[in-house]
Amino acid sequence: MRWPNWFRRRPAAPRVRPFDENALDEPAPVTVDQSVDEGMLLADYATRMAVKNHIVVDTIQDGNDFDPSRHTAQAAAMLHELADEQIQAAARAAETWRAVAGRGGDARHPHDYRDVDGGNLRHREAAAIELAAALRERAASEPELLAIVERARQDAWDEVGQAIEASLDAFSGAEALKANYEAERPARLKLLILRDLARLEDERGGY
Repeated sequence: MRWPNWFRRRPAAPRVRPFDENALDEPAPVTVDQSVDEGMLLADYATRMAVKNHIVVDTIQDGNDFDPSRHTAQAAAMLHELADEQIQAAARAAETWRAVAGRGGDARHPHDYRDVDGGNLRHREAAAIELAAALRERAASEPELLAIVERARQDAWDEVGQAIEASLDAFSGAEALKANYEAERPARLKLLILRDLARLEDERGGY
């Protein structure tokens, strides 16, 4: 005889222990070196983007030939600008931790620092000073500057290439809507070779 399902004992639901935040491992504090490394990564990206824009304007808009030496000064200037910002940040952190020394109580907003925040503020000061020194050292290194320019050149080429592909795709899409597109395609390609590429060769002096 099979007993109805409601007479069967249901398995007990597993017991879940309540979350205990105190049981979590204390995360290791971030070192000054780690903060400097992270800052250098951000600075490298910002510098590459600035140099990339400089390359695009100089070569495409102004029509100059690409020469890495034309852009190293731009990279160095950007690195020095970022270094100056870090020195200012270090000064603000030092001023703040001195001002809050001995101040107790609870913070009322994220920038309401207290004595307990002194260690973090001193960490920021030290990291900013070291980061500024590392940025200035990179700005004084010709090989480092040339490496930044080369990566920026690759970024510029990728950006311009994507813009050209997007334009060609849009043009191809519009042309494909025409009923006689396939019939005219060979003639269009021949015209491109005989007229447009020849004109481009003349403008570039056979380059």
